[in-house]
Amino acid sequence: MNYHRANVSQGGGVKIADARRLLVERVVASRYLSKSARLRDLLVYLSDRVLDHEAGEIHEQEVGHKVFGRPANYDTASDNIVRVHASMLRKRLEQYFASEGAAEPLIVEIPKGNYAPVFRERDQEPVEAVTAVPPSPQARDWRFWVLGASACLFACSTALLLMRGPAARVATPAPSPTVALFWSQVFRADRPTDIVLDDAGVGLYQELTGRGLSLSEYFDRDYLRSLPGTAAGANLDQRRASAIVLRRQSSYASASFLWKLFQMAGAGERRTLLHFARDYSFRELKANSALLVGNSHTNPWVEPFEPRIGLRWKFDKESGVYYPVDTWAAGKTYQTGGPGDAHDGYCSIALLPNLGGTGNVLIVSGTGGSAINAGADFLADEQTLAELRRRLPAGKGFPHFEALIKVKGRSTVPRDATVELCRVPGG
Repeated sequence: MNYHRANVSQGGGVKIADARRLLVERVVASRYLSKSARLRDLLVYLSDRVLDHEAGEIHEQEVGHKVFGRPANYDTASDNIVRVHASMLRKRLEQYFASEGAAEPLIVEIPKGNYAPVFRERDQEPVEAVTAVPPSPQARDWRFWVLGASACLFACSTALLLMRGPAARVATPAPSPTVALFWSQVFRADRPTDIVLDDAGVGLYQELTGRGLSLSEYFDRDYLRSLPGTAAGANLDQRRASAIVLRRQSSYASASFLWKLFQMAGAGERRTLLHFARDYSFRELKANSALLVGNSHTNPWVEPFEPRIGLRWKFDKESGVYYPVDTWAAGKTYQTGGPGDAHDGYCSIALLPNLGGTGNVLIVSGTGGSAINAGADFLADEQTLAELRRRLPAGKGFPHFEALIKVKGRSTVPRDATVELCRVPGG
């Protein structure tokens, strides 16, 4: 697999967010860049090249190809799109650090003649921050520790995945016919497939504040500007709330799902790109096939596809887990916790066309990590997938569909899962 703008290194090392990365997050969320997707994409890409790959020089042709979709060998002399946007970005950065970012101790600049950003300390002394008295501990503060532990698990698991992935693929037998047919519609030969990992920090932020975020707010970073008021309204420490949403981390469920893809023969033979949800774009979702892990709360890129499916995921504050609601069946809920099913869970699977109608999008959501993990096993098992296909309209391959499976919490056998519903888009 090829990896692009991920939060882990290809050599197995974990990327630790530092002050420079947090600075970039604040800049792209500011009023100077939040409304310009192209300038945001440009700054994020250039910064990632420096912070993730220690690039000392970034060439114009590379930027035009990677950020603006130009051919790899396009003529930069006749197409000045990179130079124009770089000039605009330089001006916006100057405006930010002269006003909204006047108290920033670090400055990021794009030098002329080279597109590699330079991070430096301000010449003058930075404005000293006022130390606030920490609030009294709250009963739900344990989630901050859970988030940190999950981040460590994700980082370690993904690093292990990257180090052991090639060897695992060699030892894995070829998939059976139905499994191969299904995944060939996700990992297609005619276009790249994007694996978009969920944003655990944004998901937790919504759970703690009770305020949902739309994809528009997520993409434009509007929620960062309203964070002080939202945190205060939920009786949260603003510093902790900021720390949650600025961290770039995904869930253990995403790492586990990714590991199973590596084990599946053929999954890594296609052009596959790994993205963190915060770095993804509408342009990619229109052109490429995609695998979205999570629900619209933890992975807002699921939102554009919700009009075509009936299941929505709601958060239960009492149990601390998500559960599915069928909006096409008068709001029927699927929850566990009763006698005999306390350890069970649900996983939804949807195969839909991408936003451009040129590829497919697979969406996998669940009540928790074990449910998503069971969903991955379900999609890798010949018998369960063959049964699912028999319940769908006949055709050469799998039609676009939505399914909900109930998984046994104590079982590791895919065939113990039961299909609760299975239907094509539109009911």
